[in-house]
Parts: sequence; C-alpha cells; structure tokens
Amino acid sequence: MKFGREQVKYVCIILSGANIASIILGILHYIIGLNIVIGTIFSILIVLAWFLNVALIVFDDYKVVKNSSIGKRINRFGYGFVGVQIIAIFCLIGGLFTLNANWFSPVLQYSLIWIGFFSFFVYASLFSYLNIKALNNREVWKFE
Repeated sequence: MKFGREQVKYVCIILSGANIASIILGILHYIIGLNIVIGTIFSILIVLAWFLNVALIVFDDYKVVKNSSIGKRINRFGYGFVGVQIIAIFCLIGGLFTLNANWFSPVLQYSLIWIGFFSFFVYASLFSYLNIKALNNREVWKFE
C-alpha cells in the first residue's frame, strides 16, 4: 500500500486526537479516578498512541526532505521526540520507584510521574501538529 498526503494527514489527525485524549484522560484519572472499563480503554489508547508516534517518527525519517528548512526542523523535532521519550520513561520509572520508598516527598514522586507522562503526550501532539501543518508543502515531502 502506498501512503500519500491524505493517508498521512488522517494518521496525524488520529494521532493528535489520541495524544490529546491521553492528556485529558490522564488528568481525569488523577482528579476523579477511572473505572475499569474507561481505564482499559485509556490503557489501549496510550499504547496505540505510543506505537503510532514511533511509526510517525520512522515515516518522517524516510519521507521528509532534509535539505529544506522545514524538513530539517521536522527531522530534528522527531529526534528530539525520541530524546523526550527516553527522559519520560526514566521520569516514570523514577517516580514509580520513589513512590515505593517512604523517605521521598509525595510532591517529588508525583511530579516525576506527571512530567514523564504528560511531557510525552504534549510533545507528541506538537510533533503531529507540525507534520499536519507542513503536509501541503511539496518541498518537504518525498511522496511523488
């Protein structure tokens, strides 16, 4: 199957929606908690968004013209996103580790978890928006 502008646009829109929904559901989960059904949907949405974000990074690496200024920005933003993913995972692991330790402040524990979780989805939302915004620019993409 050949991917064109329209398919990439739809994937980026779905990805933006999944990332924003993950942010909203994360806030709702913290404030009111979620029942088992919504929590399961939330978990599936998080995993789906994570895989689609990684797929978008790989796709951009192959299809973006890195000689153009916008293409170079998208490429660097994608590699920055990989860095944010790594830092977010360490923050999540560190927050969950300190959550089990009694000598750490709850502010530190939940701050690490929040930073790890929300930084990933906020950056991913910006990344997919940047892709949507540059999609009509022929100098940026190698579709033809």
